[in-house]
Amino acid sequence: MEIVKNLPTVAVGAGYNYHTLLDNDHSFAMIFATVSVPISDWWGGSYAIRRKKIAYQQAQEQLTDNAQLLTIRMQNAWNSVVEAQRQLAIARRSIEQAEENLRLHRDYYRAGTCKMSDLLEAQLLYQQSCDKYTDAFADLQNKITEYRQATGQHI
Repeated sequence: MEIVKNLPTVAVGAGYNYHTLLDNDHSFAMIFATVSVPISDWWGGSYAIRRKKIAYQQAQEQLTDNAQLLTIRMQNAWNSVVEAQRQLAIARRSIEQAEENLRLHRDYYRAGTCKMSDLLEAQLLYQQSCDKYTDAFADLQNKITEYRQATGQHI
């Protein structure tokens, strides 16, 4: 738009008029043209054009930066989902190991080869493993929600 403001303009027109007044026929035709050259604005106009070009370049660079930041945000969100899935798998294995440990301590207690405190400690470890699994599952669901938000999917 700034370039167009500083270009010369040309206007051309034509007209025709015919009238009959008291048996007198008259016709009249005209052609006109105008040329406007903005000489006084050339100096300031060139700076305005440069400013607009620089603003356009900055907008393009900002668009590129924002696209890259969005890509990085989506990748980070996906990495968080993958990490949360791994933590959930670890928590699941921890429950399996705690269950086996608890089973063994119950058998040992019934056989009289371990103390009640050892059995209670095994029960505590099992409960802690279940709690960690619950936390890992909730964290995974949160990370999935964050990923969907980052990628623009409906939740």
